[in-house]
This record gives sequence, C-alpha cells and structure tokens, in this order.
Amino acid sequence: MTLLVGVPGQVAVFALVPLAYWLNASRPEGSFLRWLGFRRVKHGADPLVLGATVLAGLGFLGSALLDRSSATMAGEGYFLWLAVLLVAVVQTALSEEIFFRGFMLAWLSGKRGGALLANLTQALLCGLVRGTAHWLFVDRDVAACLAAFALGVGPALMVGWVRQRTGSLLLPWAAHGAGNLIAGVVATLTR
Repeated sequence: MTLLVGVPGQVAVFALVPLAYWLNASRPEGSFLRWLGFRRVKHGADPLVLGATVLAGLGFLGSALLDRSSATMAGEGYFLWLAVLLVAVVQTALSEEIFFRGFMLAWLSGKRGGALLANLTQALLCGLVRGTAHWLFVDRDVAACLAAFALGVGPALMVGWVRQRTGSLLLPWAAHGAGNLIAGVVATLTR
C-alpha cells in the first residue's frame, strides 16, 4: 500500500512547482508535459549524446549504490521486483528529472546566464540535494556526503546537456532510471 501512495505521491510533489510555474507563465510551449521535455528526441543517434547518456547512467548507478536505500525494500517475489522497478525508475528518476532537468533547467535557461550557467546551476543544486539527503538519511560521514554530492553533480551535468541538446527529457530519464534500477537489483540480490 505504501508503494501505491509513495510513488505517485512523490512524482506529484516534484511536479507541483513546475505545474504552478507553467500555469502562471501563460502555458509556454503548449502542453505541460511537452514543456517539461516529454517529446521526441532530436539528435539521439549523435555519438556525444549517446556517450553522455551512458556515462550519466553509470554515474547515477554509482550514486544509487552509495545511497543504499533500495537495500531496505521489503517484500518477496514479483512484488519485490515490481517495487524495485517502480521506486528506481518512477519514484526517484522520474521525480528528479521532472524537477531538475524538466523544470529547473528550462526555467534557468530563460534567465540572463544562458544555457551553460543554467546547466551548471541545476547540476549543483541536484548535487546539493543528494549530498544533504545522504547526510540526513544515510550517514554523516563527510567523505561519503562529498561523494554523494559529486555523484549528483557529474551525472546531472551530463543529462542536463543531453536535455539541452535533444530537447527531450526521455534520454535523461532513461539514463537515470537505468542506473537506479541496476543499483536496486544489485542491492536486492546482495541483501
């Protein structure tokens, strides 16, 4: 039951600020989902885009393995694997991608600093959230928190660039979801 409330609940909370902004900003680019980046991928076959997507996925894998939160998931059999899938791909990856690369990056790109500063800012904020969450919920080891920060910033920079290059949130979400899912499977198999 917690999964049925927690997954859509977190996605809704992370989409609330972007939705409020979109509604107040005279609905730029038509639909809310299109504005967030749920659209066809442009330049998806570009080797730089593919390379950045794969490297970001590996970074998200490292970050999720450092976090270890998926190791505490309860359940057995198919339900456990469904829970790992939903938490990794929807609750965590989709929520963060909607907020950081869908909203923050789009909003900051329209500001004075331009695309590069927007990407750097959203990546630093993402790293700060990850480092702080590690401090609050995992452990208070400074080195581990700095690693969580770095493993938040690096992949966020790459998927931010991919979002800017392709105009789509789909590849960043795929990279983030894949990294989290692999970490969830590893954590579940080794618990």
